[in-house]
Amino acid sequence: MSKARKPVNKKKILKGILIFLALFIVLNLLGAAIGTAVSITHPKRYTYDDEITRLKDDECWGNFDAYDKTPYTVLGLDNYELHCMKVSTAETEGTGRYVIISHGLHSTMYSGAKYCDAYIELGFTCIIYDLRAHGANDKAICSMGGYEGQDLNFIIEDTFARYGDVEVLGLQGESMGTSASLNSLRYTDKVDFVVADCGFESLKFMLHDMYNDMYMYPFGTCADIGFKVLYGIDTSEVSGIDALKNKGVPVLFVHGTADNWIDVENSEDMYAEAQKYAYSELWLVEGAEHAESRKVAGKDAYEDHIMNFLEAAGVADFDEYIEEAA
Repeated sequence: MSKARKPVNKKKILKGILIFLALFIVLNLLGAAIGTAVSITHPKRYTYDDEITRLKDDECWGNFDAYDKTPYTVLGLDNYELHCMKVSTAETEGTGRYVIISHGLHSTMYSGAKYCDAYIELGFTCIIYDLRAHGANDKAICSMGGYEGQDLNFIIEDTFARYGDVEVLGLQGESMGTSASLNSLRYTDKVDFVVADCGFESLKFMLHDMYNDMYMYPFGTCADIGFKVLYGIDTSEVSGIDALKNKGVPVLFVHGTADNWIDVENSEDMYAEAQKYAYSELWLVEGAEHAESRKVAGKDAYEDHIMNFLEAAGVADFDEYIEEAA
């Protein structure tokens, strides 16, 4: 005689399913906390060759090969060595105009080549450099603008000490480089203007916006926790929009309308804040995706916007440039 089957305990099955789902959710949230923090703080690096090839393919390399280039290093925060390069021509020497160009995540100093033509034609000597954890620099923790803003302040100080003839000093940032440029304003009053291309208003805002777009609302908070617990980075303090407060520095915000990585809302919010304290402008480049405004608008349009902005802000005049162009 066969044994009678035990009745199925539906409560135990339901309990098991709920435990499994809870563990699944917890592990995914833990993965977001750890994975997001690790991937950003330890970014995959482009090589110089990769960067140069990409810029040439995008027709953004311009006349960079023809410029005079002088490599050097600067010690940044905690004596971290930063690889830098002065890019100039005979015409930019002695003008007293300098701009420091900060690149985005994964990129290298050569990403700045796309902006050099415009600035050099306006009489600026350009300084490009590898942000920490990028390019030829040693391994380090990337904070998306916090530590990098402090590093940039060391480069600003070095620029004044190294060249001695600085009359106008500007910062050009792209994405993470914009975050570094704006956050550097916390530590210096020697910056005359900033061109902030496709920047995010804070690391916290960027992380939450990224996950909210995927309807994964708790994951942003988990990423915040991951940054804090693993690396001691408060994502709310890596904030360009906060760094703008009470700073009388003119800022030109540039953002592509088709940017699906850093929403244009970031630049709109920062522009609204910046204009409370200094002359500022917002230029939206129609159809440009992330970090492609220079490519889409073209060198001449980008240069014209910088020139007109600097004149309107009272930072510099370009009467001689306009006469030569005519």
